[in-house]
Order: sequence, then C-alpha cells, then structure tokens
Amino acid sequence: MRRKLLGVVLGGLLAGAGLVRADEPAGPNTGAMSFSGGIDFVTAYVFRGYMQEDQGLIAQPYLQLSLEAFDAGGVKLTPYAGIWSSVHSEHTGTDGSNDAWYEADIFGGVNTTIGDFTVGIIYTEYTYPNGAFKSIGEIGLKVSWADAQTMKKAGLPFALNPSAGVYFETSDGNGSEDAYLELGIAPTFETKLGKVPVTLAVPIVGGFSLDDYYLDSSGDDELFGYLSIGLTATAGLPMPARYGSWSLTGGVYYYHFAADSAEASNNNDDYEIVGKIGVAFTY
Repeated sequence: MRRKLLGVVLGGLLAGAGLVRADEPAGPNTGAMSFSGGIDFVTAYVFRGYMQEDQGLIAQPYLQLSLEAFDAGGVKLTPYAGIWSSVHSEHTGTDGSNDAWYEADIFGGVNTTIGDFTVGIIYTEYTYPNGAFKSIGEIGLKVSWADAQTMKKAGLPFALNPSAGVYFETSDGNGSEDAYLELGIAPTFETKLGKVPVTLAVPIVGGFSLDDYYLDSSGDDELFGYLSIGLTATAGLPMPARYGSWSLTGGVYYYHFAADSAEASNNNDDYEIVGKIGVAFTY
C-alpha cells in the first residue's frame, strides 16, 4: 500500500566564455543509448495519495539509462533501467538519529511505441535504506497516447496525453500484496517567456484501488483513493549541445485525499498543496 523561477542565461555570455563553439553540433547524443537524470525539491512527498513527509528538506534525485533496441516499420522498442530516491532532512520513519536516505526505488522495464501509442511494462523494487519499511516489489503495465498531432489536426492548440496504468505488488514485507489503478491526462501547451520556449502542463491524476490499496475506516477496500491536479512550467536551459539537453521545471500540485486510509496518512486532512522545483538532463 505504500509507496514520487524560470532561469534565463544569455547564450552570448556562454559564447564569450568559450563554452559554445561555432561548430557545435545541433543536438546532443545521437546514438542508440541515452542517459537522463535530475533532481527535484518538493515541499511534501505524496505517493499515490499517501503522505510520506511534509516537513524539512525533501530532495528527490533520479538517474535512468535507456536503449533504442529496435526502431523500424513504425515500431520502437526501448528497454530502460534506473533508480529514483527520496532524501529527507527529517529522517522520516526513524527515531531521528538514522540515515536521511528514506527511499530508493530500483526499476527496469520496456516501452513499445507504435505510432503515437506506447505500451510499457515495468518492475520496481521499493527499498528503504533507513529501515523505515521493508522492501516492496511491484510489476506494472501502462498505456499512453501522445495525441499532440491528432489534436493539432483537429485545430486544438494543446495535447491531452491520456494514460492508464495498473500495478500489482509481487511482494510486500509490510503486509498484504495489493493492486492499484491510475488514470491520468496532462493537457500541455507550448508558449514563450520572452524568447525562451516554455511548456505549460496541467497534469491530472486519479488513483483507485483494485485490491486493498485504499481502505475505509472499517478496514475494507475503498475504490477511490485520491485526485491530484497540478500546474507546471518547463523551460529549456541553454547549455552547449555537447553537454546534453537541460531543463528547469517549477510546479504546484493540489492533492485531494478521498479514501479514509489516504486521509489518515495526512493527519486526517483531506487536501495538501505541494510545490516543486527541479532540474533535469538528457544525453
């Protein structure tokens, strides 16, 4: 059941510092293997409608390695693996004297893309280095539609990016093995701040219990767990292409805790507002 200021730098200054060459390639890594990562700082860590921490400094770094294993006939096969972590200054789940490294999720999967549709399968091992919880294993299946071109042909200036995923715990040292359903859309708009391209998005996610993922006050299964609505802005950072593609993201999210078990994790409050700022790269 447990369980993730826009900056503007003048390109002329970089060129003057000798960081950009006239023969700089147009893009980053063009090979079949890519490496991505970043770090987010959040005011609270909410995972699938369950509050994990809402005090102190919360940093969430991540790294991922992806491989374009196949790309022909309109079909792309992309295996990947990585790690996502959450580090808390409040030493969540301990007596305050132990490691601040609260969570480390080790994951691997494969995405199959056909046209605008992607079907992915992923296995995640949720681990807790500071001993707050025992490890949880989970396998998931997600379907998403990158509908930007379809929406453009319909004369609409935004994409909806709908998605659906189901996740089944394969092991849980803390209790029963549960199942979770997630439905989401992320309306996305492209605009500019001055001369800087900016992507605005309104991610909306609903979490549902397929098997005891959320519980009512009597301990029985409760279908609707939570709803989150966010507003994010992402701007590219003008790094030299040989260093990869970099971006800066800021956002705010509203969480409504619907299930009794989700609300209880938030000190019995039925909502939380979370802020986030992060930097990411792909090479």
